[in-house]
Amino acid sequence: MHTDTFPRTHHSGPPLLLPAITYTILVVAGAVTLGSTMSTPHDAAHQAAAYVAAIAGSQRLGSFFEFGSAIPLLIFVATIVSRLRFLRVRAAGEVIALSGGLGAAAMLMFSALSGWSLTRPGVGDTDSTVRALQALSFAGGGPGFVVPFGIFIAGVSVTAGLYRLIPRWQMILGIVVAVACELASLTLVVWNAAYFIPVGRFLGIVWMIAVAITLPESVTVDSQSRSAIPSV
Repeated sequence: MHTDTFPRTHHSGPPLLLPAITYTILVVAGAVTLGSTMSTPHDAAHQAAAYVAAIAGSQRLGSFFEFGSAIPLLIFVATIVSRLRFLRVRAAGEVIALSGGLGAAAMLMFSALSGWSLTRPGVGDTDSTVRALQALSFAGGGPGFVVPFGIFIAGVSVTAGLYRLIPRWQMILGIVVAVACELASLTLVVWNAAYFIPVGRFLGIVWMIAVAITLPESVTVDSQSRSAIPSV
């Protein structure tokens, strides 16, 4: 029997590609804004204070972009988990993905607000305060973000891959990106592990766009067996 004879139901939710692209634009805008003047937690205290005084405007704008990127990420996370449930996925992976996605978005907001706080009047006058906020901003937007982001990617990739909702190469890409994200947690003990942060962050964007394009948004329902067959 052909599935064309079954009624087709579409997922009630925004298209995944829209929040994925919006998130990408905001992440790139934030990287361009702060990329050439980025300071690290290893700078001396007086260098950190001078850094904040010199690029206060860029810091505020970059924090705005970073905070804003958390919004489309939240929408993407909520929509893709809802889409998986719509596609009759019943596995721990979708709950794992939701938990990781919410944690990643929360860390982005925390990082952005910590960075924005650096530009408040009087904050830059105290070197120790600058160093503390700078370290928190880096930690939140670095390992604090990519580690739960990797959990989100792994949850979606493994679940959708095993249910054959996405191509095998996308599942493998997701697993690779997720591993890179988790390795970024080593930054807390080995500074060179920070190289995994941009790998997880930017390859994660490639994964998001790829999954947004290929994950089915409709199903055909067999009224007799009450089973759902994903339709692209």
